Amino acid sequence: MNPASASPADQAGASATPRFSARHLRLALVAVGLVFLALSHAASWLRPDHRDVFSLWAMAGLALAALPVLFDSLASLKADGFEATKYYMDQFVALAVLACFATGEYATGTIVAAILIVGQMLEEHTTVGVEEAVNSLLRLSRVKARRLPPPTAEQLSVSAAVAHGPAEGELVDAGELRVGDRVALFPGDTVPADGAIVAGRTTIDQASITGESLPVEAGPGSEVYAGTTNLTGAVTLLVRRTGRDTVIGRVTDIVEEAKSSRAPVMRLIDRYTRYYLPLVLILAGLVLFFTGDAARAISVIIVATPCAFVLASPSAMVAALAVASRLGVLVKGSAHFETARGIDTVVFDKTGTLTTGCLRVVALRPAAGISEDELLRLAASLEARSTHPVARAVVAAAFARDIEFAPVETLHESAGRGVRGGDLLVGRRGWLHEHGVDAEEESTPDSSTSALFVARKGRLVGTILLADSLRPEALAALAALRRLGVTEFVMLTGDNAATAATIARAAGITRYEASCLPERKLAVVRELKAAGRRVLVIGDGVNDAPALAAGDLGVAMGALGSDVAVKTADVALMGSDLRHLPRFLELSDRTLRLINQNLLCGCGFIGLFVLLSALGVVSPIVAAVLHEFSAFFVIFNSARLLRFDTAAAGVP
Repeated sequence: MNPASASPADQAGASATPRFSARHLRLALVAVGLVFLALSHAASWLRPDHRDVFSLWAMAGLALAALPVLFDSLASLKADGFEATKYYMDQFVALAVLACFATGEYATGTIVAAILIVGQMLEEHTTVGVEEAVNSLLRLSRVKARRLPPPTAEQLSVSAAVAHGPAEGELVDAGELRVGDRVALFPGDTVPADGAIVAGRTTIDQASITGESLPVEAGPGSEVYAGTTNLTGAVTLLVRRTGRDTVIGRVTDIVEEAKSSRAPVMRLIDRYTRYYLPLVLILAGLVLFFTGDAARAISVIIVATPCAFVLASPSAMVAALAVASRLGVLVKGSAHFETARGIDTVVFDKTGTLTTGCLRVVALRPAAGISEDELLRLAASLEARSTHPVARAVVAAAFARDIEFAPVETLHESAGRGVRGGDLLVGRRGWLHEHGVDAEEESTPDSSTSALFVARKGRLVGTILLADSLRPEALAALAALRRLGVTEFVMLTGDNAATAATIARAAGITRYEASCLPERKLAVVRELKAAGRRVLVIGDGVNDAPALAAGDLGVAMGALGSDVAVKTADVALMGSDLRHLPRFLELSDRTLRLINQNLLCGCGFIGLFVLLSALGVVSPIVAAVLHEFSAFFVIFNSARLLRFDTAAAGVP
């Protein structure tokens, strides 16, 4: 297989072998070093007249045990991201071992090297356990697929395919699928690629991506995504995206990038760690100068190894990324956890964010001489190629009435305002006015509806009234945000003032603006930031893209399958449940508190152990054990975040 086309899972598996071999080599060298040390002590006891010769065996044992330490300290100089934390630890271990070698404490040095190397391997294993929750995304794409042969003429009939159901097909790896392949899915199967169902009906569990527990109904034409699970029916899937182009592939890439990103608190630690080593060396030198005891100085160097301090932030951030992925929240960088903690203002889009976004046509007001069906046919022919919620509602209403229409081939869409194609215009009243169309005042909708005006050849031919409804979880989500310290809510919508007032009143939002174009939303966000507010903007990631980019934190709502949302926002809620927002803010708060705990405990442990070492209470061997204790404390404290429970945290 071409390495360039290998999946992330394949690459992860390929990289596991060298790491596995290196780990065994390190253990082997330490084991041989300990054997040399044991033989040296046994032989010197049996043949005391050859003690000097056998001390060379002890020296050789220390040299063998020290090799992995010295090699790791040199190799880690080129590391970055999460792996860069090894640099700060390996340099201290190397100094301690070299100090033992220089003072002739071969036995002490060998035992210290063994303890520290084995401890580091256990730390790596524990940290990998934390990362495993994130890497579980990779396994969602490592599935088998039942690829069907090209369809016959009879199978091209949808009714025939539904009647006969999918065949067994050829069992292949998901990585072998190509766009246009047909795949059979049976109950319990994991969907191997993004695509559309062409035959059969079922329910799909999307919790692995969206974090939402309720399955969704799916039938012919329904989009399904790789990594989700087919629950009830046998269906045939037409593959549209594979590998890294799938939703789970894009999510995995972003999570992997987020793991290697450096949060501000991590960069702050990096900045001051460069001064830490000289400070420790000065301290160890003072201990040696005043006590004359090299063992105390070596103990100071060992316990001062900043393992606990350096791991404080990365271990917690990796755990937070794992929890966010489980909740269906895609975080594009660890820095966004810190940004989220200070949020005091949330700016909402209306359609699709505070409301369900499932608009429906509630009334048709055709002009004189135009029937309702003709009005709907004209609007649907222009809106058929648009993905806007208003367009989908119009097209759905036309299908419900069995109205035949031909989509307009060439159209021009003005974001948030209207669509133009040929001699047809569909959009807001103001936009139609700009094109010379007089939209009559009697066409104004009531407070619960929005109006879509339709014009042909410069003349208004009718108005279509649409209605939306507040999300059922919106009130609970806003209440949770208030408990988390959000003091101001703003709703910005392109809809009319009456509809905006109705939704804002139902949601309990006092500040709102209607008829907002994208540039006005951007201006409002900038005004809030200029007033000193910490602003989170949440929207659909398309018309709201400028505002999302301008906020302190941009959150894309319902980003499943949306490239624009994932690329524009800092955080993407893969599902459509608004309660994911307070859950993410609570997770961010927990993460920062956990990092502070780790830093405080790490500094406390180092300070206490350095004092005990300087007083001669702690020997180098005990110092190595205490160092590993502090490191494990930080790792296991961070791992507690994996048990994050939104209900226990007071978030519905």
